[in-house]
Amino acid sequence: FDCKAGEAMNTMITLDSIPTPNPQVVGRYLDGEAVLVHPVRGKVKVLNEVGAAIWAALDGVSSAREIAGQVRSRYEVGKDTAEGDTLAFLQSLLDRDLISLREN
Repeated sequence: FDCKAGEAMNTMITLDSIPTPNPQVVGRYLDGEAVLVHPVRGKVKVLNEVGAAIWAALDGVSSAREIAGQVRSRYEVGKDTAEGDTLAFLQSLLDRDLISLREN
């Protein structure tokens, strides 16, 4: 995945950010995983079970903190781990132009 200069690479996600899927990205669920396709860029990203759960939680309303809470409950991990891993994952999606953010 490539980003254009000055795009998402300069944006940092926070727990208060509200991630929303890029409307150009098509997602499909297969065997507990998700496959994301960015047709404009011709790129594909495969998500594991946790990544697929986070992708499914991107409703444009829930904050990264709320999504991390869902991960924490579903996978029984600590708060710091859930928040750190969720933020890192969402940042990687943002850097690849698969999601956008709006601040709460």
